[in-house]
Amino acid sequence: MPRGKIAVFGVPSAAGSSKPGTERAPFALREAGLLEALRALGSPVVNLSDLSLFPYRDDAGRARNGEVVACAARAAADEMGRALAEGFAVVLGGDCSLVAGTVAGARQALGQPVGLVYLDANADLNTPETSSSGLMGGMALALALGRGPEAVVSAGGAPPAVKPEHVALIGFRELDAGEQRPLGDLGLALPAAAARRLGMRTAAALALDGVGNEDGPILVHLDVDVVDPVEMPAKGILTDGVALSLAEVSDLVTAFLASPRVVAVEVMEYDPSADPDAVHARKIVDLLARAVARRLRA
Repeated sequence: MPRGKIAVFGVPSAAGSSKPGTERAPFALREAGLLEALRALGSPVVNLSDLSLFPYRDDAGRARNGEVVACAARAAADEMGRALAEGFAVVLGGDCSLVAGTVAGARQALGQPVGLVYLDANADLNTPETSSSGLMGGMALALALGRGPEAVVSAGGAPPAVKPEHVALIGFRELDAGEQRPLGDLGLALPAAAARRLGMRTAAALALDGVGNEDGPILVHLDVDVVDPVEMPAKGILTDGVALSLAEVSDLVTAFLASPRVVAVEVMEYDPSADPDAVHARKIVDLLARAVARRLRA
């Protein structure tokens, strides 16, 4: 991976969501000045543009809109290879189910196991058998771990895209009954309240240590729902409970990107339809620019 270059691509998908909205996020984040903010850091920015639209579809069943989710994951896996060949990858989603493709694409491109730091208000460890909604966004981490419909879990190659011991789940505040057993298999699972008690610097250090892929590459997944909904309400489904502040999440992401192990960051689940003045889009842009700036200084 070339040092110093930043490659940006978007995956406009709401395929795993409960309603339309997140498919507009890549466009809205660009319009809020993301590329300009990254270019202002002084490193070359390669704009790989956005992939085809993967829309929300009103579907029923245990794995809703599964065919489109699989298509989006395959496309994300392919594009991740292109991005990492250019430099550090910034991925603009889209709903969380894309992670099954992005982490698999990184593994394929780098030729070694890729770890995953998963920042989310939810564990996303449900499967079609345990989910009460059938929404595949709520199964996103399970899909990356190889648990779910074959078409999705194999989108970027042989499943699993990532091993449980190579995953650190940070900042969650809601856990379904069916998610408790797989939670114990992860390298680290740190709820929001515990992360706050420890402090963000310590939480980040524990997460990086908990991703046990022999100090190999890591992808950082950021679901904006990990931020307190008072500060980040531009989300399709808001989660109750003790949440991290925007400043705390910014500190976490910045600490992660300071590590040379981190090769990519993806931001998911921002819904521009709930942010008509782009106030929250600019918060995301500022967070990403701050974190990437820290990486470039590392």
